Amino acid sequence: MSAPVVTVTIFRYQPRARFRAFANMGRVLMQPISADGLRFSKLMGSGINFGLIPDFSTYVHLGVWADNHRASAFAQTEAYRQLAQGTEKISTLHLSPLKSHGLWDGFNPFILNTGQGAENPERAAADEHQGKPERPAAPDPSAPVAVLTRATIRTRALPDFWRHVPQARQRLADQADKLLFGIGVGEVPLVQQCTISVWRDAAAVDQYAYRQSGHREVVRLTRQRQWYSEELFARFTVLRWDR
Repeated sequence: MSAPVVTVTIFRYQPRARFRAFANMGRVLMQPISADGLRFSKLMGSGINFGLIPDFSTYVHLGVWADNHRASAFAQTEAYRQLAQGTEKISTLHLSPLKSHGLWDGFNPFILNTGQGAENPERAAADEHQGKPERPAAPDPSAPVAVLTRATIRTRALPDFWRHVPQARQRLADQADKLLFGIGVGEVPLVQQCTISVWRDAAAVDQYAYRQSGHREVVRLTRQRQWYSEELFARFTVLRWDR
């Protein structure tokens, strides 16, 4: 089973182009992005400082690709050019999955193999539960690590969830010496939320995830209060960061 290549492209738009950027969300919803080797694709809006207020200057495209060649070729496509129109800055993370658990739209897009994934989500999810995803080679422990969390929040849990966001945001801010990049994005405002962060190395992620009491408390609350109807966690090694 071959591991996919994942791209996270951050588009930052000039003020005069922000209405067009917002309109892209509806256009892509009606006509999803299509490109050679693209197995899973999401265009997401962002919130200011991980919060409820939309940031109309910044949008993120996440793509899961069959291989690195086709991931890199995306920048030459018409779909990419439409997204890039009116931008003042574009940066792209090229990632390789290290581990991933949970579901996104009913399957795990980060353990795809050729001929499965978006085309066969039931098989992909079944492979995950049977423990079949490929084990990639051990990464360089000093290399940057990216972390993605994604969840669909239950309607009844929305007030409780968002009440705890400022605390979680402050805990991330406290890691400024280890956190290289972080953004809160989402497919649907309030309800479908995703965070993407890049850390100095694996040790920095482990320190935050497993040894910081505040973060452990939030994880406990998500289980205890059943905030999510669907959730996914994934960790990646950073192959390249085009900035």
